[in-house]
Order: sequence, then structure tokens, then C-alpha cells
Amino acid sequence: MSNIQSSLEAFMGNHAIDEGTLDYHGVHGFLTAMTICPVDVNQQEVFEAIFDGEPKLSESEVNTLNEYLSVVLTGIDRGFNDEEEGFTLSCESELDSHDDDSLANWCIGFMAAHFLDEDRWFAQNEQEVCELLLPVMLASGLFDDEPEFRDIRKDSKLTEDMCSQIPEVLMELYLMFNSPEEKKPGGAGKRR
Repeated sequence: MSNIQSSLEAFMGNHAIDEGTLDYHGVHGFLTAMTICPVDVNQQEVFEAIFDGEPKLSESEVNTLNEYLSVVLTGIDRGFNDEEEGFTLSCESELDSHDDDSLANWCIGFMAAHFLDEDRWFAQNEQEVCELLLPVMLASGLFDDEPEFRDIRKDSKLTEDMCSQIPEVLMELYLMFNSPEEKKPGGAGKRR
């Protein structure tokens, strides 16, 4: 996986439009969200979300990027369906570990995909989805201006605990969106 990571990281760096362009971890987060809750978007919308604008890519560069994205997407999907190893993030689930913004970048990418069609995410089980997304929202840093997120950030132990739950909540979200109705956690019979 490190080979595809370095190749995709180099590609993204070479074609970055500005600081908003996602790095490898951001792309992994983006594709994870698209795996959990597929939304109906075209290639241009995906590229604009990943690059935070419209990249200037040749046809061969588009093909190369699509190939990289396909490999990463396959790995993510395989992780969600592998009962032994399970899904893993592309980085540690700790914020600012050794001045590393990988988790924040991963979560920003995830939220970028989420923002493409928020209604699709909240069409069913809105309250549960909101609660499950909370650790990702917190770690992204995108909501730090909101008082409730500022309060959580002040408690480093709570922040650390919430970030450590991200792989688990992603699996719950994946099952919620990709399992038959009777197998979904918190199914209709268990709702309050």
C-alpha cells in the first residue's frame, strides 16, 4: 500500500491547485466516505472536491488519477468487508501526533465527500448518523468555531477518546448504509 500512497501523494502534490488540495490521507478519507455512503456525483465533481477547484489535467493524467483512486477505493472496500483485519485508517487515529496533521487531513477529506450530498447521509437515522459523525467532525477541525466543539477540544482526554473511536464508528456507518434493513444496528425495532 505504501507504493500507491507515495505515487498518489506525488501526483496530488504535482497537481495541487492550492492549499485546499487533499493529500493522500485526505483522499483516503474522501474515498472512505464515498464507500460508506455512495452519492451520485460525476468525475468532475469528485476531482473538484479533491483538488478544491478544477484541476488542469491531461487525458493521461486523468486516467492515472482514476487508476490510483480505483486501487485505494478497492482497498477501502476490502477493509470494510474483511472480517479478520477489518477497516483501518490510512493514518493513526490521534490528533497532532508528532506535529502530524494526517488525521485532521483524513477527516477533512471525509467531510468533503459528506458535503457533496448531506441529504443522502441524513435521509434515514439522522440522529444516529449525526452522533456517529461527531468524532470525524471534531478531528477535522472544520467546526472548531462552534462552541460545543471548542468545549470538547479543551478536554484533551475526551478529544483523544473520541478520535480513537473513528475506525469503530466508520464500521457502524458502513453497516448502516450497506447492510440489509434487518441487519442494521439500531434497526426499526430498537429505535426509541
